Amino acid sequence: MSSWPFSSRREARKRCASRFTKPSIDCRIRTEGRSPSLSEIVRTICDVCCNEVDAPVVAVRETVDVRGVSVTDEFWYPVCPLCGNRIGHAATMDRNFEKMYAAYREARDIPQPDEIVALRRRYGFSQRVFAAVLGIGVASVQRYEGGALPSESHAELLRQARDPQALRERLRSGAPRLGERDRERALRAVEQQAARKMDYAVVRLDLLDRLPRVALPETGLRAFDADRLREAVVYLAAHVGSLFVTKLNKVLFYLDFSAYRDEGVGFTGLRYARADYGPVPDQYDLVMAALVDGATLAYREQGDGRVVVARRGADLSAFSPREVARLDAVAAFANGFASTAELSAYSHEERAWLETPSGEVIDYAFACDLRMPAAPLP
Repeated sequence: MSSWPFSSRREARKRCASRFTKPSIDCRIRTEGRSPSLSEIVRTICDVCCNEVDAPVVAVRETVDVRGVSVTDEFWYPVCPLCGNRIGHAATMDRNFEKMYAAYREARDIPQPDEIVALRRRYGFSQRVFAAVLGIGVASVQRYEGGALPSESHAELLRQARDPQALRERLRSGAPRLGERDRERALRAVEQQAARKMDYAVVRLDLLDRLPRVALPETGLRAFDADRLREAVVYLAAHVGSLFVTKLNKVLFYLDFSAYRDEGVGFTGLRYARADYGPVPDQYDLVMAALVDGATLAYREQGDGRVVVARRGADLSAFSPREVARLDAVAAFANGFASTAELSAYSHEERAWLETPSGEVIDYAFACDLRMPAAPLP
Protein backbone atom coordinates (compact mmCIF):
# COMPACT_ATOMS: atom_id res chain seq x y z
CA MET A 1 0.00 0.00 0.00
CA SER A 2 1.36 3.41 -0.92
CA SER A 3 1.56 6.18 1.63
CA TRP A 4 1.41 9.84 0.65
CA PRO A 5 2.64 11.83 3.68
CA PHE A 6 4.02 14.62 1.51
CA SER A 7 3.64 18.34 2.06
CA SER A 8 3.28 19.15 -1.64
CA ARG A 9 2.63 17.53 -5.00
CA ARG A 10 6.13 18.47 -6.15
CA GLU A 11 7.72 16.55 -3.28
CA ALA A 12 5.47 13.55 -3.96
CA ARG A 13 6.37 13.52 -7.65
CA LYS A 14 10.10 13.50 -6.80
CA ARG A 15 9.84 10.84 -4.10
CA CYS A 16 7.62 8.51 -6.10
CA ALA A 17 9.14 8.92 -9.56
CA SER A 18 11.15 5.71 -9.36
CA ARG A 19 8.58 3.47 -7.66
CA PHE A 20 7.96 1.48 -10.84
CA THR A 21 11.25 -0.39 -10.56
CA LYS A 22 12.53 0.47 -7.08
CA PRO A 23 9.77 0.49 -4.46
CA SER A 24 10.98 1.66 -1.04
CA ILE A 25 9.71 1.36 2.50
CA ASP A 26 8.21 4.86 2.25
CA CYS A 27 6.48 4.16 -1.07
CA ARG A 28 5.16 0.62 -1.04
CA ILE A 29 2.42 -0.19 -3.50
CA ARG A 30 -0.10 -2.95 -3.95
CA THR A 31 -1.30 -3.34 -7.49
CA GLU A 32 -4.35 -5.37 -8.34
CA GLY A 33 -7.12 -5.79 -10.87
CA ARG A 34 -6.59 -5.65 -14.61
CA SER A 35 -3.19 -5.25 -16.18
CA PRO A 36 -1.89 -1.78 -17.09
CA SER A 37 -3.10 -0.69 -20.49
CA LEU A 38 -1.74 1.77 -23.02
CA SER A 39 -3.64 5.04 -22.94
CA GLU A 40 -1.47 7.84 -24.31
CA ILE A 41 2.09 8.91 -25.03
CA VAL A 42 3.93 11.83 -23.44
CA ARG A 43 7.25 13.19 -24.60
CA THR A 44 9.35 13.84 -21.54
CA ILE A 45 12.79 13.35 -20.02
CA CYS A 46 13.33 10.29 -17.87
CA ASP A 47 14.71 11.35 -14.49
CA VAL A 48 16.75 8.12 -14.18
CA CYS A 49 18.40 7.50 -17.56
CA CYS A 50 18.13 11.20 -18.55
CA ASN A 51 16.97 10.40 -22.09
CA GLU A 52 14.18 12.27 -23.83
CA VAL A 53 11.62 9.58 -24.61
CA ASP A 54 8.10 9.01 -25.86
CA ALA A 55 6.79 7.38 -22.69
CA PRO A 56 3.59 5.31 -22.82
CA VAL A 57 1.17 6.22 -20.03
CA VAL A 58 -0.03 3.04 -18.36
CA ALA A 59 -2.93 2.48 -15.99
CA VAL A 60 -2.02 0.75 -12.73
CA ARG A 61 -4.67 -0.30 -10.24
CA GLU A 62 -3.24 0.18 -6.78
CA THR A 63 -4.07 1.05 -3.21
CA VAL A 64 -2.62 4.21 -1.67
CA ASP A 65 -2.93 5.71 1.78
CA VAL A 66 -4.06 9.33 1.97
CA ARG A 67 -3.92 10.64 5.55
CA GLY A 68 -5.00 7.28 6.91
CA VAL A 69 -7.66 6.59 4.26
CA SER A 70 -7.03 3.65 1.90
CA VAL A 71 -7.86 4.57 -1.69
CA THR A 72 -7.99 1.87 -4.36
CA ASP A 73 -8.26 3.15 -7.91
CA GLU A 74 -6.65 3.20 -11.34
CA PHE A 75 -3.78 5.67 -11.54
CA TRP A 76 -1.77 6.75 -14.57
CA TYR A 77 2.02 6.78 -14.97
CA PRO A 78 4.39 7.41 -17.90
CA VAL A 79 6.94 4.60 -18.07
CA CYS A 80 10.35 5.04 -19.70
CA PRO A 81 10.58 2.61 -22.65
CA LEU A 82 14.38 2.43 -22.23
CA CYS A 83 14.90 1.75 -18.53
CA GLY A 84 11.39 0.99 -17.24
CA ASN A 85 11.41 3.84 -14.73
CA ARG A 86 8.10 5.33 -13.66
CA ILE A 87 8.55 8.97 -14.55
CA GLY A 88 7.42 11.74 -12.20
CA HIS A 89 5.47 13.60 -14.88
CA ALA A 90 3.65 16.63 -13.46
CA ALA A 91 0.46 16.49 -15.52
CA THR A 92 -0.27 12.79 -14.96
CA MET A 93 0.66 12.95 -11.27
CA ASP A 94 -1.73 15.87 -10.81
CA ARG A 95 -4.51 13.76 -12.34
CA ASN A 96 -3.68 11.00 -9.87
CA PHE A 97 -3.72 13.42 -6.94
CA GLU A 98 -7.13 14.72 -7.98
CA LYS A 99 -8.49 11.16 -7.79
CA MET A 100 -6.82 10.47 -4.45
CA TYR A 101 -7.98 13.72 -2.90
CA ALA A 102 -11.56 13.31 -4.18
CA ALA A 103 -11.76 9.84 -2.62
CA TYR A 104 -10.29 11.13 0.66
CA ARG A 105 -12.81 13.98 0.85
CA GLU A 106 -15.66 11.57 0.17
CA ALA A 107 -14.50 9.17 2.87
CA ARG A 108 -14.13 12.00 5.40
CA ASP A 109 -17.34 13.77 4.32
CA ILE A 110 -15.42 16.90 3.33
CA PRO A 111 -17.01 19.11 0.66
CA GLN A 112 -15.43 18.67 -2.76
CA PRO A 113 -13.98 21.82 -4.44
CA ASP A 114 -17.05 22.26 -6.64
CA GLU A 115 -19.31 21.98 -3.61
CA ILE A 116 -17.29 24.60 -1.73
CA VAL A 117 -17.71 27.00 -4.65
CA ALA A 118 -21.42 26.17 -4.85
CA LEU A 119 -21.89 26.71 -1.10
CA ARG A 120 -20.16 30.08 -1.21
CA ARG A 121 -22.19 31.22 -4.20
CA ARG A 122 -25.42 29.94 -2.66
CA TYR A 123 -24.92 32.46 0.13
CA GLY A 124 -23.79 35.13 -2.32
CA PHE A 125 -20.41 35.41 -0.57
CA SER A 126 -17.15 36.54 -2.11
CA GLN A 127 -14.10 34.50 -1.13
CA ARG A 128 -13.17 37.28 1.30
CA VAL A 129 -16.53 37.23 3.08
CA PHE A 130 -16.71 33.42 3.10
CA ALA A 131 -13.24 33.23 4.65
CA ALA A 132 -14.18 35.82 7.29
CA VAL A 133 -17.37 33.96 8.22
CA LEU A 134 -15.43 30.72 8.66
CA GLY A 135 -12.57 32.47 10.43
CA ILE A 136 -9.87 31.31 8.00
CA GLY A 137 -7.66 33.08 5.46
CA VAL A 138 -8.75 34.01 1.96
CA ALA A 139 -5.77 32.07 0.63
CA SER A 140 -7.09 28.93 2.34
CA VAL A 141 -10.50 29.29 0.64
CA GLN A 142 -8.74 29.77 -2.70
CA ARG A 143 -6.61 26.64 -2.13
CA TYR A 144 -9.58 24.48 -1.13
CA GLU A 145 -11.66 25.64 -4.08
CA GLY A 146 -8.64 24.85 -6.24
CA GLY A 147 -8.36 21.27 -4.96
CA ALA A 148 -6.02 21.38 -1.93
CA LEU A 149 -6.86 19.20 1.07
CA PRO A 150 -7.92 21.13 4.17
CA SER A 151 -6.58 20.55 7.66
CA GLU A 152 -8.84 18.69 10.07
CA SER A 153 -10.00 21.89 11.74
CA HIS A 154 -10.71 23.59 8.42
CA ALA A 155 -12.49 20.47 7.13
CA GLU A 156 -14.92 20.73 10.04
CA LEU A 157 -15.56 24.40 9.24
CA LEU A 158 -16.33 23.48 5.62
CA ARG A 159 -18.77 20.81 6.79
CA GLN A 160 -20.48 23.41 8.97
CA ALA A 161 -20.83 25.68 5.92
CA ARG A 162 -23.45 23.24 4.61
CA ASP A 163 -25.71 24.23 7.49
CA PRO A 164 -27.03 27.81 7.33
CA GLN A 165 -27.92 27.69 11.02
CA ALA A 166 -24.31 26.95 11.95
CA LEU A 167 -23.12 29.91 9.88
CA ARG A 168 -25.78 32.10 11.46
CA GLU A 169 -24.39 31.29 14.91
CA ARG A 170 -20.87 32.06 13.73
CA LEU A 171 -21.98 35.43 12.40
CA ARG A 172 -23.86 36.28 15.56
CA SER A 173 -20.97 35.35 17.82
CA GLY A 174 -17.91 36.25 15.77
CA ALA A 175 -16.57 37.07 12.29
CA PRO A 176 -14.55 40.04 13.62
CA ARG A 177 -12.89 40.57 10.24
CA LEU A 178 -16.21 41.62 8.74
CA GLY A 179 -17.45 45.17 8.99
CA GLU A 180 -20.89 45.81 10.39
CA ARG A 181 -22.50 46.25 6.98
CA ASP A 182 -20.91 43.08 5.56
CA ARG A 183 -21.91 41.12 8.66
CA GLU A 184 -25.55 42.24 8.41
CA ARG A 185 -25.65 41.44 4.70
CA ALA A 186 -24.11 38.02 5.29
CA LEU A 187 -26.52 37.32 8.14
CA ARG A 188 -29.52 38.11 5.94
CA ALA A 189 -28.24 35.77 3.22
CA VAL A 190 -27.67 32.95 5.72
CA GLU A 191 -31.10 33.40 7.29
CA GLN A 192 -32.71 33.19 3.85
CA GLN A 193 -30.94 29.89 3.24
CA ALA A 194 -31.97 28.65 6.70
CA ALA A 195 -35.60 29.38 5.81
CA ARG A 196 -35.24 27.44 2.58
CA LYS A 197 -33.80 24.51 4.47
CA MET A 198 -36.86 24.57 6.73
CA ASP A 199 -38.97 24.37 3.58
CA TYR A 200 -37.14 21.15 2.72
CA ALA A 201 -38.21 19.74 6.07
CA VAL A 202 -41.84 20.58 5.27
CA VAL A 203 -42.11 19.32 1.72
CA ARG A 204 -39.16 16.93 1.94
CA LEU A 205 -38.42 15.17 -1.34
CA ASP A 206 -41.22 16.84 -3.27
CA LEU A 207 -38.83 19.64 -4.23
CA LEU A 208 -36.65 17.16 -6.13
CA ASP A 209 -38.57 17.73 -9.33
CA ARG A 210 -35.45 17.05 -11.39
CA LEU A 211 -35.62 13.36 -10.48
CA PRO A 212 -37.61 11.25 -12.97
CA ARG A 213 -41.07 10.30 -11.70
CA VAL A 214 -41.67 7.65 -14.38
CA ALA A 215 -40.23 4.18 -14.84
CA LEU A 216 -37.25 4.46 -17.19
CA PRO A 217 -34.30 2.19 -18.00
CA GLU A 218 -32.02 4.67 -16.21
CA THR A 219 -34.13 4.40 -13.03
CA GLY A 220 -34.15 0.60 -13.02
CA LEU A 221 -37.63 0.50 -14.57
CA ARG A 222 -39.13 1.86 -11.35
CA ALA A 223 -40.75 5.27 -10.92
CA PHE A 224 -39.10 7.33 -8.20
CA ASP A 225 -41.12 7.33 -4.98
CA ALA A 226 -40.01 9.81 -2.30
CA ASP A 227 -41.73 8.01 0.57
CA ARG A 228 -40.32 4.65 -0.47
CA LEU A 229 -36.78 6.03 -0.60
CA ARG A 230 -37.16 7.78 2.75
CA GLU A 231 -38.40 4.70 4.59
CA ALA A 232 -35.69 2.54 3.01
CA VAL A 233 -33.01 4.95 4.24
CA VAL A 234 -34.59 5.15 7.71
CA TYR A 235 -34.46 1.34 7.88
CA LEU A 236 -30.88 1.21 6.62
CA ALA A 237 -29.78 3.92 9.07
CA ALA A 238 -30.96 1.68 11.91
CA HIS A 239 -29.36 -1.51 10.55
CA VAL A 240 -26.06 -0.44 8.92
CA GLY A 241 -23.24 0.47 11.27
CA SER A 242 -21.59 3.90 10.95
CA LEU A 243 -23.68 4.99 7.96
CA PHE A 244 -21.51 7.81 6.64
CA VAL A 245 -22.86 9.55 3.54
CA THR A 246 -20.18 7.78 1.49
CA LYS A 247 -21.37 4.41 2.76
CA LEU A 248 -25.02 5.31 2.19
CA ASN A 249 -24.26 6.13 -1.45
CA LYS A 250 -22.77 2.69 -1.95
CA VAL A 251 -25.47 0.88 0.06
CA LEU A 252 -28.21 2.45 -2.08
CA PHE A 253 -26.32 1.49 -5.23
CA TYR A 254 -26.16 -2.17 -4.13
CA LEU A 255 -29.79 -2.08 -3.00
CA ASP A 256 -31.03 -0.88 -6.39
CA PHE A 257 -28.71 -2.88 -8.60
CA SER A 258 -29.17 -6.14 -6.69
CA ALA A 259 -32.95 -5.68 -6.92
CA TYR A 260 -32.68 -5.08 -10.66
CA ARG A 261 -30.43 -8.12 -11.09
CA ASP A 262 -32.71 -10.42 -9.10
CA GLU A 263 -36.18 -8.97 -9.78
CA GLY A 264 -35.81 -7.06 -13.03
CA VAL A 265 -36.76 -3.77 -11.36
CA GLY A 266 -34.83 -1.40 -9.10
CA PHE A 267 -35.76 -0.70 -5.48
CA THR A 268 -35.99 3.12 -5.19
CA GLY A 269 -36.20 4.56 -8.71
CA LEU A 270 -32.95 6.49 -8.28
CA ARG A 271 -30.47 7.03 -11.08
CA TYR A 272 -26.76 6.51 -10.37
CA ALA A 273 -23.76 8.34 -11.75
CA ARG A 274 -20.07 7.50 -11.94
CA ALA A 275 -18.15 9.79 -9.56
CA ASP A 276 -14.38 9.58 -9.14
CA TYR A 277 -14.93 8.14 -5.67
CA GLY A 278 -17.48 5.50 -6.70
CA PRO A 279 -21.10 5.12 -7.84
CA VAL A 280 -23.45 7.67 -6.25
CA PRO A 281 -27.13 8.57 -6.65
CA ASP A 282 -27.47 11.17 -9.38
CA GLN A 283 -27.84 14.63 -7.76
CA TYR A 284 -27.17 13.03 -4.40
CA ASP A 285 -26.55 16.42 -2.77
CA LEU A 286 -30.21 17.30 -3.37
CA VAL A 287 -31.29 13.86 -2.22
CA MET A 288 -29.38 14.21 1.05
CA ALA A 289 -30.56 17.79 1.63
CA ALA A 290 -34.13 16.61 1.38
CA LEU A 291 -33.73 13.33 3.28
CA VAL A 292 -31.83 14.65 6.29
CA ASP A 293 -34.45 17.03 7.64
CA GLY A 294 -33.58 16.71 11.33
CA ALA A 295 -36.92 15.09 12.13
CA THR A 296 -36.91 11.76 10.31
CA LEU A 297 -33.18 11.53 9.62
CA ALA A 298 -30.32 13.54 11.05
CA TYR A 299 -26.54 13.78 11.03
CA ARG A 300 -24.41 12.83 14.02
CA GLU A 301 -20.77 13.79 14.30
CA GLN A 302 -18.54 10.72 14.44
CA GLY A 303 -14.77 10.78 14.16
CA ASP A 304 -13.78 12.88 11.17
CA GLY A 305 -17.21 12.87 9.53
CA ARG A 306 -20.96 12.61 9.99
CA VAL A 307 -23.16 9.54 10.03
CA VAL A 308 -26.83 9.40 9.07
CA VAL A 309 -29.06 8.33 11.96
CA ALA A 310 -32.79 7.59 12.13
CA ARG A 311 -34.99 9.64 14.47
CA ARG A 312 -37.84 7.11 14.31
CA GLY A 313 -38.55 3.58 13.19
CA ALA A 314 -39.16 2.85 9.52
CA ASP A 315 -42.68 2.44 8.19
CA LEU A 316 -42.44 -0.86 6.33
CA SER A 317 -46.09 -1.04 5.27
CA ALA A 318 -45.20 -0.23 1.67
CA PHE A 319 -42.64 -3.07 1.44
CA SER A 320 -43.31 -6.73 0.83
CA PRO A 321 -41.64 -9.35 3.07
CA ARG A 322 -39.26 -10.07 0.18
CA GLU A 323 -38.32 -6.40 -0.06
CA VAL A 324 -37.68 -6.18 3.69
CA ALA A 325 -35.48 -9.27 3.35
CA ARG A 326 -33.54 -7.47 0.61
CA LEU A 327 -33.01 -4.49 2.89
CA ASP A 328 -31.68 -6.88 5.53
CA ALA A 329 -29.41 -8.61 3.01
CA VAL A 330 -27.91 -5.34 1.79
CA ALA A 331 -27.41 -4.16 5.37
CA ALA A 332 -25.62 -7.41 6.23
CA PHE A 333 -23.50 -7.08 3.09
CA ALA A 334 -22.44 -3.52 4.04
CA ASN A 335 -21.73 -4.55 7.64
CA GLY A 336 -19.36 -7.22 6.33
CA PHE A 337 -16.79 -4.55 5.45
CA ALA A 338 -14.43 -3.32 8.13
CA SER A 339 -14.71 0.30 7.02
CA THR A 340 -16.43 2.66 4.63
CA ALA A 341 -13.18 2.86 2.66
CA GLU A 342 -13.22 -0.93 2.12
CA LEU A 343 -16.79 -0.84 0.82
CA SER A 344 -15.92 2.09 -1.44
CA ALA A 345 -12.88 0.24 -2.80
CA TYR A 346 -15.05 -2.83 -3.44
CA SER A 347 -17.48 -0.72 -5.49
CA HIS A 348 -14.55 0.49 -7.60
CA GLU A 349 -14.20 -3.07 -8.90
CA GLU A 350 -17.71 -3.09 -10.35
CA ARG A 351 -17.99 -3.06 -14.14
CA ALA A 352 -20.72 -0.48 -13.66
CA TRP A 353 -18.10 1.94 -12.32
CA LEU A 354 -15.09 0.86 -14.35
CA GLU A 355 -16.79 1.12 -17.74
CA THR A 356 -18.93 4.23 -17.22
CA PRO A 357 -17.34 7.61 -18.10
CA SER A 358 -16.91 10.02 -15.20
CA GLY A 359 -20.07 12.00 -14.52
CA GLU A 360 -22.28 9.83 -16.74
CA VAL A 361 -25.38 7.93 -15.62
CA ILE A 362 -24.68 4.24 -14.94
CA ASP A 363 -26.68 1.76 -17.02
CA TYR A 364 -28.71 -0.70 -14.93
CA ALA A 365 -27.71 -3.36 -17.48
CA PHE A 366 -24.45 -3.64 -15.52
CA ALA A 367 -26.48 -5.21 -12.70
CA CYS A 368 -26.02 -8.62 -14.31
CA ASP A 369 -22.30 -8.39 -13.40
CA LEU A 370 -22.82 -7.11 -9.84
CA ARG A 371 -20.19 -8.53 -7.50
CA MET A 372 -22.48 -8.53 -4.45
CA PRO A 373 -23.52 -12.16 -3.83
CA ALA A 374 -27.19 -12.96 -4.32
CA ALA A 375 -28.86 -13.63 -0.97
CA PRO A 376 -31.66 -16.18 -0.50
CA LEU A 377 -34.92 -14.24 -0.19
CA PRO A 378 -38.41 -15.52 0.73
